[in-house]
Amino acid sequence: MRKATKFLWAKESLAHLESIRRYELEFARHAFPHSGRLLEIGAGTGWQAQTLQAQGFEVEAIDLSSSNYKEHRVFPVADYDGHRIPFGDDSFDVVFSSNVLEHIPHVEVFQKEIHRVLKPGGVAVHIVPSSAWRFWTNITHVLKSWKIPDRHGEHASNAIMEIWHFRKNWWRTLYERTGWQVVKVMPCPIFYTGRSLMGARISIRARQRISQVLGGSSNLFVLRENN
Repeated sequence: MRKATKFLWAKESLAHLESIRRYELEFARHAFPHSGRLLEIGAGTGWQAQTLQAQGFEVEAIDLSSSNYKEHRVFPVADYDGHRIPFGDDSFDVVFSSNVLEHIPHVEVFQKEIHRVLKPGGVAVHIVPSSAWRFWTNITHVLKSWKIPDRHGEHASNAIMEIWHFRKNWWRTLYERTGWQVVKVMPCPIFYTGRSLMGARISIRARQRISQVLGGSSNLFVLRENN
């Protein structure tokens, strides 16, 4: 029984998380221009910012000073207060976030800051967790811990309600209400949960196939400002 449990519940690691986020970034890359000045919000260790800089972008990265990844940074990530983006108006061609907006309690007001720093004609690209991710994370958490999980983000009262709040239509409504045109919304075709089910023992290719049955674990939104 212990061997089976050890096999199923892999130890969480930054390397495994990076492989997932790398796939999502590559999937989102078509939504970016070829070059320009780019801001990553909630950059964590900064490896995505580092990757985008290597691809030709002039990158700035910000995160909270309380970030769990602060000691593992591989790129200059500026601390900020979570409210005001520390750059001037019309500063960036691209604003990017990956699995961050669900953690911002004032996410609707925060859209004004993104509008402020984005250049006219710029693009905002956000990856957010899906309802499928929340549902399967709930299931695997109960199987692993025998208790209902805590909520993941800041927009619902509990983990069950987050299944509703992580729907594509919930995010679309929020963006449209805050002055964005939703240019594109697509499920990222990869399956994973928040409980590291088998971790790296399931390859990225296999996770792509699983997502066709169980659903993609995140959604990609591409936004432009309303004229």
